[in-house]
Amino acid sequence: MSRTLTFETTAAVEAARERSAFIDCPVCGSSVNGYLFHKRGVRFVRCLACGLVYVNPTGGEGANYFDMNAFEAHRDPRDRGHYLNTVRSAVAKMCDEYTRRVGRAPRRVLLVGRYLPEFRTDGDLVGRGVVVVEVDQSQFDALRRTGDARSLIEHITPEVDLVVLNEYIEATSHMRSVVSGIQQASHPEAWVGVVYANAASLPARILRRYWPRYFDMKSAFLSAPNIAELFVGAGYEMVRQRAVPSELSAGYALERMSSAPKGVTQSLRALELKVPTGTHQALFRRRSVRAPEKLTIVLPVYNEARYVADVIEAVLAKQVKIPKEVIVVESNSTDGTRDIVKRFEGRDGIKVIYEDAPRGKGRAVRTGLAAASGTIILIQDADFEYDLDDYDALLEPILQHKTSFVLGSRSLGLDDWKVRKYAATPIRGFLMNFAQVGFAKTFNLLYQQQVTDVNTMFKVFRAECLDGVDLVSEGFNLDIELACRIVKNGYAPMEVPVNYVSRGFDEGKKIDFWRDAWPSYLAFFRFRFGGES
Repeated sequence: MSRTLTFETTAAVEAARERSAFIDCPVCGSSVNGYLFHKRGVRFVRCLACGLVYVNPTGGEGANYFDMNAFEAHRDPRDRGHYLNTVRSAVAKMCDEYTRRVGRAPRRVLLVGRYLPEFRTDGDLVGRGVVVVEVDQSQFDALRRTGDARSLIEHITPEVDLVVLNEYIEATSHMRSVVSGIQQASHPEAWVGVVYANAASLPARILRRYWPRYFDMKSAFLSAPNIAELFVGAGYEMVRQRAVPSELSAGYALERMSSAPKGVTQSLRALELKVPTGTHQALFRRRSVRAPEKLTIVLPVYNEARYVADVIEAVLAKQVKIPKEVIVVESNSTDGTRDIVKRFEGRDGIKVIYEDAPRGKGRAVRTGLAAASGTIILIQDADFEYDLDDYDALLEPILQHKTSFVLGSRSLGLDDWKVRKYAATPIRGFLMNFAQVGFAKTFNLLYQQQVTDVNTMFKVFRAECLDGVDLVSEGFNLDIELACRIVKNGYAPMEVPVNYVSRGFDEGKKIDFWRDAWPSYLAFFRFRFGGES
């Protein structure tokens, strides 16, 4: 007797069958991607060029996730209040930043994307001139399928100084078209703020496919580098980027994370938690005609008589795309270094600052930064551990407006992390290599980044990255403070591989593992949880 077998479809199978249009990366256009996982019939991939996480293939129907009334997760008044507070806080920070930079408050603010009806009558939002743009199902479908953002663009009038996209552009794979349309409809001085679920955030990296933000039926999930690339490509520049702490009830968090009984989650609604959920905000303004680009190279010097003349000559001779100045800060050396440095006084392109006593590398760098006149800053040690020919690769992402902060990584591109090899003191070399890995992992954990070498000397950044920042470190821990404070100021680093050959302690290396490592490591926690901005 023959059997007839049939395949019984599920909701996930049906959803997968509806998605048949394979696409290139919505941000950079690359066709090269790597499979991540399936969820509810939706296939997620990661662009191997820019890191964007997106749905591929696309197609099928999509629920209007902007309308939060349709999601029962926010049925409890306390949960609705928490979400309102999160959006209110994000909008307030954007308006305050606009006011600080422009000198007046934005006249009108458009808020579009995920919304609750309470947004329209909230006193704080109304008081800031916020107009809520609600998107119905047909308008959402048009946005999702073709990038048709007319439901937003028709509200952009000459009085609109700030457009806030609350998890808006992630609804479509046509993100470049949407951003370009906003740019064309806005007046030249208008800013765009983006509230988005950061796919590179700590919760996303820990929970991976179980991260609740992946369940919201979006077309893409952004991170700091690719959202910057998206807007830079449309003629914008980033003003600031930061995490948005969210207050949730324990019941809501448990409900999103598991299938716990309703009675359990409801009983925990009264317990409030302030947790990182992966929500970030980024603020962009139209790229304006800047003052001509100029590179400032800060070169702290102390007891480097063996190398200093050759280093200064090499830095002066190094050709880069933009004009440069070299600021040498000499810290009253005891080995004749000061006399060598004095020979460079009066040379074109160099400024020499003399300290009356050595107070640490950090103090010397801070002195140099205070005298800098360039739009881009690069820090250079007075030795040849790093390759000056890497300047070009370090500057290029900044000059192309892909980022404002670059780290020259000694680990990228290597077969392993054995950066330092000391024949005379191999144990010390091992400990310093191990510490470098631990420092990077700690930084990534606390500051929600993805770097391999936070200790690198090669930190290159736009001068505006330190706006409002008062550096305080005196010693080698300034390397850590710079990275921490720039990230907290809203600028995510991009790493570029660099060459590195460590000199030995018998060749003049000054850092001491026991004296300098602990203050530097504790700096991660000081600048993450302390009072410094």
